[in-house]
Amino acid sequence: MKRGETMNTHVSRGLFVASAVLASLIAGPMELSPRAFAHEGAHAQPPWQTASAWPDRIVVTFAGDPARSLAVSWRTDASVAATEAQIARATPDARFDLAARTVRADTERLDLASVPLASEMFAIEDNAALAPVGYHSVLFDGLEPDTLYAYRVRGAEGRWSEWFQVRTAPLAGPVRFVYLGDAQNGILSHWARVVRAAYAKAPDARFILHAGDLVDRASRDYEWSQWFKAVGFIHGMVPAVPVAGNHEYFRLGSDQDARRALSILWRPQFRLPVVDGLPAELAETVYDVRYTQDLHVFVLSTQGGELDAQARWLDAALKASDARWKVVTFHHPVFSSGRGRDDEARRKILLPVLRANDVDLVLQGHDHTYARGALDAAGGQTPERVSAQNAADGSVGPMFVNSVSGAKQYVWRENGWDDYADDGVTLTRRAENTQFFQVIGVDGDRLDYTAYTADGQTYDRFILSKDAAGRRMMAAGVASTMSERRFAGTMDYPGADDLND
Repeated sequence: MKRGETMNTHVSRGLFVASAVLASLIAGPMELSPRAFAHEGAHAQPPWQTASAWPDRIVVTFAGDPARSLAVSWRTDASVAATEAQIARATPDARFDLAARTVRADTERLDLASVPLASEMFAIEDNAALAPVGYHSVLFDGLEPDTLYAYRVRGAEGRWSEWFQVRTAPLAGPVRFVYLGDAQNGILSHWARVVRAAYAKAPDARFILHAGDLVDRASRDYEWSQWFKAVGFIHGMVPAVPVAGNHEYFRLGSDQDARRALSILWRPQFRLPVVDGLPAELAETVYDVRYTQDLHVFVLSTQGGELDAQARWLDAALKASDARWKVVTFHHPVFSSGRGRDDEARRKILLPVLRANDVDLVLQGHDHTYARGALDAAGGQTPERVSAQNAADGSVGPMFVNSVSGAKQYVWRENGWDDYADDGVTLTRRAENTQFFQVIGVDGDRLDYTAYTADGQTYDRFILSKDAAGRRMMAAGVASTMSERRFAGTMDYPGADDLND
Protein backbone atom coordinates (compact mmCIF):
# COMPACT_ATOMS: atom_id res chain seq x y z
CA MET A 1 0.00 0.00 0.00
CA LYS A 2 1.35 3.44 -0.83
CA ARG A 3 1.10 6.74 0.92
CA GLY A 4 -1.68 8.85 -0.45
CA GLU A 5 -4.27 6.06 -0.49
CA THR A 6 -7.16 7.19 1.64
CA MET A 7 -8.80 5.36 4.47
CA ASN A 8 -11.99 5.06 2.44
CA THR A 9 -10.36 2.38 0.33
CA HIS A 10 -7.72 0.74 2.53
CA VAL A 11 -7.44 -0.58 6.04
CA SER A 12 -4.01 0.82 6.93
CA ARG A 13 -0.74 1.70 5.23
CA GLY A 14 0.87 0.30 8.35
CA LEU A 15 -0.14 -3.20 7.26
CA PHE A 16 1.05 -3.01 3.67
CA VAL A 17 3.82 -5.54 4.28
CA ALA A 18 1.91 -7.69 6.77
CA SER A 19 2.21 -10.86 4.75
CA ALA A 20 5.97 -10.39 4.39
CA VAL A 21 6.55 -9.69 8.07
CA LEU A 22 5.82 -13.24 9.15
CA ALA A 23 9.47 -14.28 9.35
CA SER A 24 10.44 -16.49 12.24
CA LEU A 25 12.32 -14.36 14.76
CA ILE A 26 13.66 -14.56 18.27
CA ALA A 27 10.98 -14.99 20.92
CA GLY A 28 9.99 -12.09 23.16
CA PRO A 29 7.21 -10.96 25.47
CA MET A 30 4.52 -10.08 22.93
CA GLU A 31 1.91 -12.59 21.82
CA LEU A 32 -0.99 -12.42 19.41
CA SER A 33 -3.33 -15.26 18.47
CA PRO A 34 -6.31 -15.46 16.09
CA ARG A 35 -8.47 -15.06 19.19
CA ALA A 36 -6.50 -12.59 21.32
CA PHE A 37 -3.25 -12.10 23.16
CA ALA A 38 -3.09 -11.94 26.92
CA HIS A 39 -4.37 -8.78 28.53
CA GLU A 40 -2.02 -7.89 31.39
CA GLY A 41 -3.67 -5.53 33.81
CA ALA A 42 -6.73 -3.43 33.13
CA HIS A 43 -6.44 0.34 33.19
CA ALA A 44 -8.86 3.20 32.95
CA GLN A 45 -8.53 4.85 29.57
CA PRO A 46 -7.13 8.34 30.22
CA PRO A 47 -8.67 11.28 28.37
CA TRP A 48 -5.40 11.98 26.56
CA GLN A 49 -5.43 8.51 24.97
CA THR A 50 -8.77 9.00 23.23
CA ALA A 51 -8.62 10.19 19.61
CA SER A 52 -10.85 13.05 18.54
CA ALA A 53 -11.43 15.26 15.53
CA TRP A 54 -8.52 17.39 16.75
CA PRO A 55 -4.95 16.41 15.75
CA ASP A 56 -2.63 14.88 18.34
CA ARG A 57 0.51 12.65 18.55
CA ILE A 58 2.30 15.04 16.21
CA VAL A 59 5.83 13.95 15.31
CA VAL A 60 8.43 15.13 12.80
CA THR A 61 10.65 12.56 11.09
CA PHE A 62 12.96 12.33 8.08
CA ALA A 63 11.67 10.68 4.90
CA GLY A 64 13.91 12.46 2.41
CA ASP A 65 16.81 14.92 2.36
CA PRO A 66 16.70 16.49 5.86
CA ALA A 67 18.10 19.74 4.49
CA ARG A 68 15.24 20.19 2.04
CA SER A 69 12.30 18.20 3.43
CA LEU A 70 10.50 17.28 6.64
CA ALA A 71 7.86 14.61 7.28
CA VAL A 72 5.10 15.12 9.83
CA SER A 73 2.61 12.52 11.11
CA TRP A 74 -0.40 12.92 13.40
CA ARG A 75 -3.55 11.17 14.61
CA THR A 76 -7.29 11.88 14.74
CA ASP A 77 -10.39 9.77 15.16
CA ALA A 78 -11.63 7.88 12.12
CA SER A 79 -14.18 10.53 11.18
CA VAL A 80 -11.39 12.55 9.55
CA ALA A 81 -11.16 10.96 6.11
CA ALA A 82 -9.10 13.69 4.44
CA THR A 83 -7.08 16.57 5.79
CA GLU A 84 -4.08 18.84 5.23
CA ALA A 85 -1.14 20.70 6.74
CA GLN A 86 0.43 24.10 6.21
CA ILE A 87 4.02 25.35 6.31
CA ALA A 88 5.68 28.75 6.13
CA ARG A 89 9.13 30.17 6.73
CA ALA A 90 9.27 31.31 10.36
CA THR A 91 9.83 35.07 10.49
CA PRO A 92 9.47 37.79 13.14
CA ASP A 93 6.19 38.87 11.53
CA ALA A 94 3.12 38.29 13.67
CA ARG A 95 1.20 37.08 10.61
CA PHE A 96 3.93 34.87 9.11
CA ASP A 97 1.11 32.43 8.39
CA LEU A 98 -0.17 34.56 5.51
CA ALA A 99 2.69 33.15 3.42
CA ALA A 100 1.89 29.53 4.28
CA ARG A 101 1.38 26.89 1.63
CA THR A 102 -1.03 24.01 2.07
CA VAL A 103 -0.14 20.35 1.52
CA ARG A 104 -2.72 17.58 1.25
CA ALA A 105 -2.16 14.80 3.77
CA ASP A 106 -1.95 11.09 3.11
CA THR A 107 -4.59 9.43 5.29
CA GLU A 108 -5.26 5.89 6.42
CA ARG A 109 -7.71 4.24 8.77
CA LEU A 110 -6.38 1.93 11.47
CA ASP A 111 -8.50 -0.55 13.39
CA LEU A 112 -6.78 -0.85 16.76
CA ALA A 113 -8.83 -3.79 18.04
CA SER A 114 -8.25 -6.27 15.22
CA VAL A 115 -5.82 -6.64 12.38
CA PRO A 116 -5.78 -8.85 9.26
CA LEU A 117 -2.57 -10.90 9.02
CA ALA A 118 -1.93 -14.00 6.95
CA SER A 119 -5.60 -14.14 5.86
CA GLU A 120 -6.81 -14.17 9.47
CA MET A 121 -8.28 -11.50 11.71
CA PHE A 122 -6.32 -11.20 14.94
CA ALA A 123 -7.93 -9.58 17.96
CA ILE A 124 -5.82 -7.24 20.08
CA GLU A 125 -7.43 -7.46 23.48
CA ASP A 126 -5.44 -4.57 24.95
CA ASN A 127 -7.14 -2.32 22.40
CA ALA A 128 -10.56 -3.98 22.56
CA ALA A 129 -12.39 -0.90 23.83
CA LEU A 130 -10.79 1.48 21.34
CA ALA A 131 -12.49 2.79 18.22
CA PRO A 132 -10.69 2.94 14.86
CA VAL A 133 -8.47 5.99 14.32
CA GLY A 134 -7.10 7.97 11.42
CA TYR A 135 -3.39 8.51 10.82
CA HIS A 136 -2.21 11.30 8.57
CA SER A 137 1.15 12.40 7.23
CA VAL A 138 2.71 14.93 4.90
CA LEU A 139 6.11 15.41 3.33
CA PHE A 140 7.03 19.07 3.19
CA ASP A 141 9.56 19.35 0.38
CA GLY A 142 11.22 22.15 -1.56
CA LEU A 143 12.58 23.63 1.68
CA GLU A 144 15.81 25.57 2.21
CA PRO A 145 18.73 24.18 4.25
CA ASP A 146 19.29 25.31 7.83
CA THR A 147 16.09 27.34 7.81
CA LEU A 148 13.49 27.68 10.54
CA TYR A 149 9.97 26.77 9.40
CA ALA A 150 6.60 26.94 11.12
CA TYR A 151 3.94 24.33 10.35
CA ARG A 152 0.56 23.23 11.61
CA VAL A 153 -1.64 20.19 10.91
CA ARG A 154 -5.40 19.86 10.72
CA GLY A 155 -7.92 17.36 11.99
CA ALA A 156 -11.52 17.91 10.95
CA GLU A 157 -12.45 21.08 9.09
CA GLY A 158 -11.26 24.11 11.05
CA ARG A 159 -9.61 22.06 13.81
CA TRP A 160 -5.94 22.98 13.55
CA SER A 161 -3.01 22.30 15.82
CA GLU A 162 -0.85 25.13 17.09
CA TRP A 163 2.05 26.28 14.92
CA PHE A 164 5.27 24.36 15.56
CA GLN A 165 8.76 25.55 14.61
CA VAL A 166 11.40 23.16 13.26
CA ARG A 167 14.70 23.75 11.50
CA THR A 168 15.94 21.91 8.42
CA ALA A 169 19.42 20.39 8.44
CA PRO A 170 22.40 22.52 7.46
CA LEU A 171 24.59 21.37 4.60
CA ALA A 172 27.65 21.64 6.84
CA GLY A 173 28.70 22.99 10.20
CA PRO A 174 28.30 21.96 13.85
CA VAL A 175 25.23 20.00 14.93
CA ARG A 176 24.14 18.18 18.08
CA PHE A 177 21.67 15.35 18.60
CA VAL A 178 20.28 13.32 21.50
CA TYR A 179 20.54 9.52 21.82
CA LEU A 180 18.22 7.55 24.12
CA GLY A 181 18.23 3.86 24.99
CA ASP A 182 15.11 1.85 25.90
CA ALA A 183 12.15 3.72 27.42
CA GLN A 184 9.85 0.64 27.58
CA ASN A 185 8.49 0.63 31.18
CA GLY A 186 7.13 3.43 33.31
CA ILE A 187 7.04 5.44 30.11
CA LEU A 188 4.97 8.35 31.33
CA SER A 189 5.70 8.07 35.04
CA HIS A 190 9.50 7.60 34.92
CA TRP A 191 10.80 8.11 31.36
CA ALA A 192 9.18 11.50 30.79
CA ARG A 193 11.69 13.22 33.06
CA VAL A 194 14.58 11.87 30.98
CA VAL A 195 13.42 12.94 27.53
CA ARG A 196 12.46 16.34 28.94
CA ALA A 197 15.81 16.68 30.72
CA ALA A 198 17.52 15.89 27.43
CA TYR A 199 15.57 18.65 25.68
CA ALA A 200 16.42 21.08 28.48
CA LYS A 201 20.12 20.18 28.30
CA ALA A 202 20.29 20.36 24.50
CA PRO A 203 17.45 22.56 23.19
CA ASP A 204 19.49 23.01 20.02
CA ALA A 205 19.52 19.26 19.30
CA ARG A 206 18.67 18.66 15.64
CA PHE A 207 17.07 15.24 16.23
CA ILE A 208 16.50 12.60 18.92
CA LEU A 209 17.57 9.03 18.20
CA HIS A 210 15.57 6.34 20.05
CA ALA A 211 17.54 3.07 20.01
CA GLY A 212 14.56 0.70 20.22
CA ASP A 213 12.01 -0.57 22.76
CA LEU A 214 10.14 2.71 22.84
CA VAL A 215 7.28 0.73 24.44
CA ASP A 216 6.87 -2.67 26.11
CA ARG A 217 3.99 -4.19 24.13
CA ALA A 218 4.27 -3.39 20.47
CA SER A 219 0.66 -2.75 19.47
CA ARG A 220 -0.77 -1.63 22.80
CA ASP A 221 -2.11 1.85 22.08
CA TYR A 222 -2.12 2.78 25.77
CA GLU A 223 1.68 2.57 25.90
CA TRP A 224 2.11 4.62 22.73
CA SER A 225 -0.25 7.20 24.24
CA GLN A 226 2.12 7.39 27.22
CA TRP A 227 5.11 7.76 24.92
CA PHE A 228 3.59 10.66 23.02
CA LYS A 229 2.37 12.38 26.19
CA ALA A 230 5.80 12.01 27.79
CA VAL A 231 7.45 13.62 24.76
CA GLY A 232 4.79 16.33 24.58
CA PHE A 233 5.58 19.09 22.10
CA ILE A 234 9.24 18.07 21.75
CA HIS A 235 8.87 15.82 18.70
CA GLY A 236 6.72 18.42 17.04
CA MET A 237 9.86 20.60 17.02
CA VAL A 238 12.79 18.15 17.18
CA PRO A 239 12.62 15.29 14.63
CA ALA A 240 12.63 11.68 15.83
CA VAL A 241 14.92 8.97 14.44
CA PRO A 242 13.23 5.82 15.80
CA VAL A 243 14.82 2.36 15.84
CA ALA A 244 12.60 -0.73 16.04
CA GLY A 245 13.51 -2.95 19.00
CA ASN A 246 12.29 -6.41 19.91
CA HIS A 247 9.38 -4.88 21.86
CA GLU A 248 8.19 -3.17 18.69
CA TYR A 249 7.38 -6.68 17.37
CA PHE A 250 4.69 -9.07 18.62
CA ARG A 251 4.33 -12.85 18.40
CA LEU A 252 1.63 -14.35 16.22
CA GLY A 253 0.61 -17.02 18.70
CA SER A 254 1.66 -18.37 22.08
CA ASP A 255 4.48 -20.64 20.87
CA GLN A 256 7.97 -19.36 21.73
CA ASP A 257 8.96 -19.97 18.11
CA ALA A 258 5.92 -18.15 16.76
CA ARG A 259 6.41 -15.77 13.88
CA ARG A 260 6.68 -12.04 14.57
CA ALA A 261 5.11 -8.92 13.09
CA LEU A 262 5.98 -5.25 13.44
CA SER A 263 3.69 -3.14 15.62
CA ILE A 264 0.52 -2.15 13.78
CA LEU A 265 1.22 1.43 14.93
CA TRP A 266 4.83 1.78 13.73
CA ARG A 267 4.35 2.69 10.09
CA PRO A 268 1.18 4.78 10.52
CA GLN A 269 2.75 7.02 13.18
CA PHE A 270 6.34 7.32 11.86
CA ARG A 271 6.87 8.35 8.23
CA LEU A 272 10.37 7.05 7.44
CA PRO A 273 12.48 6.24 4.37
CA VAL A 274 11.92 3.05 2.38
CA VAL A 275 15.14 1.54 1.00
CA ASP A 276 14.93 0.05 -2.48
CA GLY A 277 16.13 -3.53 -2.78
CA LEU A 278 15.48 -4.62 0.80
CA PRO A 279 12.73 -7.12 1.74
CA ALA A 280 9.31 -5.51 2.16
CA GLU A 281 9.15 -6.48 5.83
CA LEU A 282 12.04 -4.07 6.54
CA ALA A 283 10.30 -1.02 5.07
CA GLU A 284 10.62 2.01 7.36
CA THR A 285 12.71 0.09 9.90
CA VAL A 286 16.00 0.00 7.96
CA TYR A 287 17.12 3.33 6.53
CA ASP A 288 19.78 6.02 6.60
CA VAL A 289 19.82 9.77 7.22
CA ARG A 290 22.62 11.82 5.65
CA TYR A 291 22.16 14.75 7.97
CA THR A 292 25.09 16.94 6.90
CA GLN A 293 28.19 16.48 4.78
CA ASP A 294 29.96 15.40 7.99
CA LEU A 295 27.28 13.23 9.68
CA HIS A 296 25.65 10.10 8.27
CA VAL A 297 23.35 7.90 10.42
CA PHE A 298 22.45 4.30 9.49
CA VAL A 299 19.53 2.47 11.14
CA LEU A 300 19.01 -1.32 11.29
CA SER A 301 16.24 -3.53 12.71
CA THR A 302 17.99 -6.35 14.55
CA GLN A 303 14.67 -7.96 15.50
CA GLY A 304 13.14 -7.62 12.06
CA GLY A 305 14.77 -10.58 10.35
CA GLU A 306 16.77 -10.69 7.12
CA LEU A 307 19.88 -9.63 9.06
CA ASP A 308 22.21 -10.88 6.32
CA ALA A 309 20.38 -8.68 3.81
CA GLN A 310 20.65 -5.74 6.20
CA ALA A 311 24.37 -6.35 6.64
CA ARG A 312 24.91 -6.39 2.89
CA TRP A 313 22.97 -3.14 2.51
CA LEU A 314 24.86 -1.54 5.40
CA ASP A 315 28.23 -2.58 3.98
CA ALA A 316 27.42 -1.07 0.58
CA ALA A 317 25.90 2.09 2.09
CA LEU A 318 28.88 2.69 4.36
CA LYS A 319 31.34 2.21 1.51
CA ALA A 320 29.37 4.67 -0.63
CA SER A 321 29.29 7.36 2.05
CA ASP A 322 31.93 10.08 2.14
CA ALA A 323 30.74 11.50 5.46
CA ARG A 324 33.46 12.28 7.98
CA TRP A 325 31.48 10.75 10.87
CA LYS A 326 29.46 7.57 10.39
CA VAL A 327 27.05 6.49 13.13
CA VAL A 328 25.27 3.12 13.07
CA THR A 329 22.35 2.39 15.39
CA PHE A 330 20.34 -0.74 16.15
CA HIS A 331 18.74 -2.27 19.20
CA HIS A 332 20.61 -5.45 20.20
CA PRO A 333 24.23 -4.78 21.30
CA VAL A 334 27.19 -6.30 19.52
CA PHE A 335 28.94 -6.55 22.90
CA SER A 336 26.36 -7.31 25.57
CA SER A 337 26.36 -5.59 28.96
CA GLY A 338 23.35 -7.35 30.52
CA ARG A 339 23.67 -10.69 32.29
CA GLY A 340 22.69 -13.61 30.06
CA ARG A 341 21.90 -11.44 27.02
CA ASP A 342 24.82 -12.08 24.67
CA ASP A 343 23.98 -12.90 21.04
CA GLU A 344 26.91 -14.38 19.17
CA ALA A 345 24.95 -14.96 15.97
CA ARG A 346 24.16 -11.26 15.51
CA ARG A 347 27.73 -10.31 16.38
CA LYS A 348 29.14 -12.61 13.70
CA ILE A 349 26.97 -10.91 11.08
CA LEU A 350 27.36 -7.26 12.10
CA LEU A 351 30.81 -6.88 13.63
CA PRO A 352 32.78 -7.63 10.43
CA VAL A 353 30.81 -4.93 8.58
CA LEU A 354 31.37 -2.36 11.33
CA ARG A 355 35.07 -3.17 11.47
CA ALA A 356 35.67 -3.28 7.74
CA ASN A 357 34.10 0.14 7.26
CA ASP A 358 35.72 1.70 10.34
CA VAL A 359 32.42 3.00 11.71
CA ASP A 360 32.92 5.78 14.25
CA LEU A 361 30.08 5.24 16.71
CA VAL A 362 27.63 2.36 17.32
CA LEU A 363 24.58 3.30 19.42
CA GLN A 364 22.51 0.47 20.95
CA GLY A 365 19.99 -0.40 23.67
CA HIS A 366 18.30 -3.61 24.86
CA ASP A 367 20.50 -4.57 27.84
CA HIS A 368 19.12 -2.01 30.34
CA THR A 369 22.60 -1.18 31.58
CA TYR A 370 25.26 1.29 30.45
CA ALA A 371 28.48 0.33 28.67
CA ARG A 372 30.96 2.22 26.52
CA GLY A 373 34.19 1.04 24.95
CA ALA A 374 36.17 0.85 21.73
CA LEU A 375 37.81 -1.63 19.41
CA ASP A 376 41.55 -1.49 18.89
CA ALA A 377 42.34 0.79 15.96
CA ALA A 378 43.90 -2.06 13.98
CA GLY A 379 41.53 -4.77 15.17
CA GLY A 380 39.80 -6.45 12.25
CA GLN A 381 41.11 -3.98 9.68
CA THR A 382 42.54 -5.00 6.33
CA PRO A 383 46.34 -5.50 6.13
CA GLU A 384 46.59 -2.38 3.97
CA ARG A 385 44.81 -0.31 6.61
CA VAL A 386 46.92 -1.72 9.43
CA SER A 387 50.17 -0.93 7.63
CA ALA A 388 49.02 2.64 7.04
CA GLN A 389 47.63 3.08 10.55
CA ASN A 390 49.65 1.57 13.31
CA ALA A 391 47.70 1.25 16.55
CA ALA A 392 50.75 2.62 18.35
CA ASP A 393 50.02 6.07 16.95
CA GLY A 394 47.30 6.52 19.57
CA SER A 395 44.38 6.08 17.21
CA VAL A 396 41.21 4.38 18.37
CA GLY A 397 38.79 2.02 16.65
CA PRO A 398 34.98 2.10 16.46
CA MET A 399 33.28 3.18 19.69
CA PHE A 400 30.37 1.08 21.03
CA VAL A 401 27.70 2.32 23.46
CA ASN A 402 24.83 0.50 25.17
CA SER A 403 22.43 2.72 27.10
CA VAL A 404 19.01 2.82 28.76
CA SER A 405 16.71 5.79 29.37
CA GLY A 406 13.78 4.04 31.08
CA ALA A 407 13.32 2.76 34.62
CA LYS A 408 13.66 -0.96 33.84
CA GLN A 409 17.20 -1.95 34.87
CA TYR A 410 19.23 -5.17 34.62
CA VAL A 411 22.40 -6.50 36.26
CA TRP A 412 25.77 -6.30 34.52
CA ARG A 413 27.15 -9.46 32.88
CA GLU A 414 29.41 -11.51 35.13
CA ASN A 415 32.70 -11.08 33.26
CA GLY A 416 32.23 -7.57 31.97
CA TRP A 417 33.63 -7.49 28.45
CA ASP A 418 36.47 -9.92 29.23
CA ASP A 419 34.72 -12.55 27.09
CA TYR A 420 35.17 -10.28 24.07
CA ALA A 421 38.95 -9.86 24.45
CA ASP A 422 39.59 -11.76 21.23
CA ASP A 423 37.48 -9.18 19.40
CA GLY A 424 39.82 -6.42 20.53
CA VAL A 425 37.26 -4.35 22.43
CA THR A 426 38.05 -2.56 25.69
CA LEU A 427 35.40 -1.49 28.20
CA THR A 428 35.88 2.06 29.50
CA ARG A 429 32.72 2.95 31.44
CA ARG A 430 29.73 1.03 32.79
CA ALA A 431 26.71 1.49 35.08
CA GLU A 432 23.63 -0.18 36.54
CA ASN A 433 20.35 1.13 37.99
CA THR A 434 20.66 4.49 36.21
CA GLN A 435 18.61 6.30 33.58
CA PHE A 436 20.67 8.10 30.94
CA PHE A 437 20.43 10.45 28.01
CA GLN A 438 23.33 11.23 25.70
CA VAL A 439 24.15 14.43 23.82
CA ILE A 440 26.44 14.01 20.81
CA GLY A 441 27.97 16.86 18.84
CA VAL A 442 29.75 16.81 15.50
CA ASP A 443 31.83 19.81 14.41
CA GLY A 444 34.19 19.21 11.50
CA ASP A 445 36.97 16.90 12.66
CA ARG A 446 35.61 16.68 16.24
CA LEU A 447 32.95 14.45 17.84
CA ASP A 448 31.94 15.25 21.42
CA TYR A 449 29.94 12.65 23.40
CA THR A 450 28.45 13.13 26.87
CA ALA A 451 26.24 10.73 28.84
CA TYR A 452 24.10 12.45 31.46
CA THR A 453 22.05 11.01 34.30
CA ALA A 454 18.41 12.05 34.57
CA ASP A 455 19.33 14.79 37.06
CA GLY A 456 21.81 16.31 34.63
CA GLN A 457 25.10 15.03 36.06
CA THR A 458 27.91 14.07 33.69
CA TYR A 459 28.56 10.33 33.92
CA ASP A 460 30.73 9.74 30.86
CA ARG A 461 32.35 12.01 28.30
CA PHE A 462 34.90 11.64 25.55
CA ILE A 463 36.03 13.63 22.52
CA LEU A 464 37.22 12.12 19.25
CA SER A 465 39.11 13.94 16.54
CA LYS A 466 40.19 13.03 13.02
CA ASP A 467 43.29 14.06 11.16
CA ALA A 468 43.62 14.67 7.43
CA ALA A 469 44.24 10.97 6.84
CA GLY A 470 40.99 10.03 8.62
CA ARG A 471 42.69 8.55 11.70
CA ARG A 472 40.40 8.75 14.70
CA MET A 473 42.14 9.88 17.88
CA MET A 474 40.95 10.19 21.47
CA ALA A 475 41.27 13.94 21.98
CA ALA A 476 39.93 13.70 25.54
CA GLY A 477 39.29 10.59 27.59
CA VAL A 478 36.81 9.85 30.35
CA ALA A 479 35.42 12.86 32.15
CA SER A 480 32.83 12.40 34.90
CA THR A 481 31.45 14.06 37.99
CA MET A 482 30.35 10.69 39.41
CA SER A 483 31.91 7.43 40.56
CA GLU A 484 30.88 4.17 38.90
CA ARG A 485 27.26 3.32 39.64
CA ARG A 486 26.58 -0.32 40.51
CA PHE A 487 23.61 -1.87 42.30
CA ALA A 488 25.75 -2.30 45.42
CA GLY A 489 26.07 1.47 45.71
CA THR A 490 22.67 2.72 44.60
CA MET A 491 19.13 2.76 45.97
CA ASP A 492 17.44 -0.63 46.33
CA TYR A 493 15.65 -1.57 43.14
CA PRO A 494 12.69 -3.98 43.56
CA GLY A 495 12.02 -4.42 39.82
CA ALA A 496 9.93 -2.94 37.05
CA ASP A 497 6.78 -5.07 37.25
CA ASP A 498 4.79 -2.23 38.82
CA LEU A 499 5.83 0.07 35.97
CA ASN A 500 4.08 -1.88 33.22
CA ASP A 501 0.99 0.31 33.38
